[in-house]
Amino acid sequence: MKSSIAAYSIPLALCLPLCLCLAAPAGAVTVHSLDQVRGAIKSPEGRAAFDQQISGTPQPDGFGTQLPQGFTKELLLAQLAPGQDPKRLTLAGVKPWPQQPQEYVAIVCLATTPEQAKTELHDDPNSCSGDDDTPHEVWFGVYTRDAQGGPRLVARTEAPVDTPVDWSDTDIDAPQSIGSNPKTGNAEGMPQSWLRFDFAAYRLRDKDYAFGVRTGWSEGYAGGGASFEALYLFQVDGAKLRPVFAQPMMYTKMLAGDWHKDGTRDHIETDASNVLSVLTGTSSGFHDLRLQQRSGKWRRTFGWSASQQRYAVIKK
Repeated sequence: MKSSIAAYSIPLALCLPLCLCLAAPAGAVTVHSLDQVRGAIKSPEGRAAFDQQISGTPQPDGFGTQLPQGFTKELLLAQLAPGQDPKRLTLAGVKPWPQQPQEYVAIVCLATTPEQAKTELHDDPNSCSGDDDTPHEVWFGVYTRDAQGGPRLVARTEAPVDTPVDWSDTDIDAPQSIGSNPKTGNAEGMPQSWLRFDFAAYRLRDKDYAFGVRTGWSEGYAGGGASFEALYLFQVDGAKLRPVFAQPMMYTKMLAGDWHKDGTRDHIETDASNVLSVLTGTSSGFHDLRLQQRSGKWRRTFGWSASQQRYAVIKK
């Protein structure tokens, strides 16, 4: 993810409207220097985002860009996103799927233009991170091995993922760039960045599991910034791979405060994170899911919607 928390130089007159709309919410923690911010962040995902953006800690290879034997970028692009310009490719990755032995989950990520891809790859040889002006298209697939041990495609997304994350009913602060659905009015938006696979045991029914993908947004303010994450779940449905869940999971926000005589500065930190659990109860044959705040009372229960062919809220 591109770093967005930096020493921005913004005139005070321009910063004031932004600072007013970003007033510290209830539950915020004020620390007296930047090096104390990390200790105030409650979630491990938030601390990891802080480490990457502030300290420059390298991110793990979340998508498996060191490809397993038999897989190549050319193969993945041709099979997952047929007909697309190879010069747009910025990332191709494959990882074994722990819940489904002998199967692999794959991704290809494409910039909007070859020029955008060239610029990104100059800084990062495996990039699927951008902003609202430099979006990416992503395709996913599931593979197994054929009798000779070569990759065999089982299922794939039929088009670039275009299911937005739903921010209309959540305890997680939304990025400023999130818009609204013109038909429903719900707050929703596509991610700026695709971050990593999430291979928790998301059991849908019997031996049918979904795999997760973590996505992100980032934004910078004068003297601070914020990171946001969401979770997608993908289900294998015959030869098709479909997103069946897309919800916010984490945010951490840091705002700059008063300066001190010793040159340090107050920082106001807020964060929240959610945990997704698989329940024993079912809806239409699929296990219900519970999304719950890690350190709070907020929760939502999701059940399978046969009409929508995805998860929807059934209990608040």
